[in-house]
Amino acid sequence: MKNFWRRLQLLRNNGSVRTKLLLAFFIAAVLPVGALSYFSFHKSSEVVNTQFGSYGMYAVEQLKIHIDNDLRQMDQITGNILTYLIASSIYIEDEPPATYTRFVEERDFQNYLNSLGNNLYKVAVVTPSGRIIGNDLIVSEKLANSPFWTTISAYEQRHVSIHIPDYYSVQNDEYVISLMMPLKNAFGLPHGSKILIDMKADTVIEVIKSFEKDTRSHLQIMDPSGQTLLQTSTDYDHHDDDIVWSRSLEMEDWIVEARIKYADFYESSTVILQYSILISALAILLGIAMASFFSFRFTMPIKKLAHSMRRFGEGDLLIRTPVMSKDELGFLSESFNKMTERLIASMHEITRTEKLKSEAELQILHYQINPHLLFNTLNSIQWKAKLAHQPEIHKMLQHLIVVLEGSFNFKQTLVPLEKELDIAYHFIEIQRYRYDDAFTFDLEVEPGLEECFIPRMVFQPLLENIFFHGFRDGQGRIKMKVYSEKNKLYMVLEDDGIGVKPEHLAYIASGRKIPGKQGGLGLRNVDERIKQHYGDSYGLSIESDRNKGTKVTLSWLKTTVDMHL
Repeated sequence: MKNFWRRLQLLRNNGSVRTKLLLAFFIAAVLPVGALSYFSFHKSSEVVNTQFGSYGMYAVEQLKIHIDNDLRQMDQITGNILTYLIASSIYIEDEPPATYTRFVEERDFQNYLNSLGNNLYKVAVVTPSGRIIGNDLIVSEKLANSPFWTTISAYEQRHVSIHIPDYYSVQNDEYVISLMMPLKNAFGLPHGSKILIDMKADTVIEVIKSFEKDTRSHLQIMDPSGQTLLQTSTDYDHHDDDIVWSRSLEMEDWIVEARIKYADFYESSTVILQYSILISALAILLGIAMASFFSFRFTMPIKKLAHSMRRFGEGDLLIRTPVMSKDELGFLSESFNKMTERLIASMHEITRTEKLKSEAELQILHYQINPHLLFNTLNSIQWKAKLAHQPEIHKMLQHLIVVLEGSFNFKQTLVPLEKELDIAYHFIEIQRYRYDDAFTFDLEVEPGLEECFIPRMVFQPLLENIFFHGFRDGQGRIKMKVYSEKNKLYMVLEDDGIGVKPEHLAYIASGRKIPGKQGGLGLRNVDERIKQHYGDSYGLSIESDRNKGTKVTLSWLKTTVDMHL
């Protein structure tokens, strides 16, 4: 072990790159694939064998339940016959009926027995003389000479057997399950009569054949002595290492047993093992081949790339490395060349960006000057109107300046509700100077909401929309209400103007421009800004009746100053 580690250390210090790659690829191929194959085989085999074993036991359990249910049904039929005999006053002799009354009683009893049977069950009563009552398919002479009947009729207790009947008028090779019940009391029948119920076993046979086909196993039903009562094949050789599933019936002392050869049971595990070994061997061979190929391919491109990178680090930004292939190494060389080109382009871009930045800063200063110039001009006009004793113009300009200050306040995205309502108030006052008293305006605000935040300039476009599209000559009534529900704020704006045409509501609701109409920008702008701040669940909703008015509801998230900060 010490010699191995010494040689490994010597190889790490003095070995070539190709040798190191060969060893690394070999170890990388052997260890992971070997470990993966082992654990995969172990776990897969455990799962497959467990599932196979569970399936075998489940199938045997289902067959056991099926036979138990059939036997219960046969016992129930027997109980029904005894109940009928006890409840009725029939009297049936061992000879054919001599009177019409006896004939009717026997016919009624035979009809009752036939009603208990079906395609699966055949019910009959056999008298001591061999007369058959109920099952017309049984030939009394054949039954009397049948080894089955000779054996089973000797039992003094209820007895169940599986066999191929040889006493029917139409002979076949299908198994049946027969129940024989001797009547200890006459109950109106000849003393010594027996109830015989034959049940087709074709369903049981199909279950057994299906199970044997799926698992290549051997399934049989045995009595407590080990004698086989039913099996579908006789060419199965029992071995001591067979995998055995068995269940005992509840209604009889029978045993349902399934046997599968050890090699067949573990065949799936063997296949998994073979594939695991094959994949491991292929992975090792592939690892050696890849190591030999890539170790050679790596050496030359890496050397050239290392040389170019060293020159680049020394400041030669125009250095290029040759692209010798189109694989990852070629891509790496090409990326190095692109990096140098982008570095030169970036230097030019930085120069251009600095120039654009200077121009942008100058333009921002220009945008700051324009509003300032506008406000100075309006203030001058306001002062002139005051000197000229024009109070209406003076007041109108005063309200306009407040509205414009709110519009040009780009630094504040959100403003207190109190400030937004103040801008709306000044806009309404401007309209009063324009339309005199042609309209009324009612405002209702829930106390305590003044410090809640709202995006700036959202009320003014909605109010402006009423005067430009809802009212004729400014005549009408406006009602504005602001209130809260849980964590939401609502502003409801109602007017009694001309309203919106029904065909135009869909365009407004979806934020589209109405064909052939101007306007609508204010509504879209308000809705989009609310949704950008608070999400798609907030925004505008519009209800309108033509020539009756319009109701606009605006919803947004309730936030206070503390929450905003």
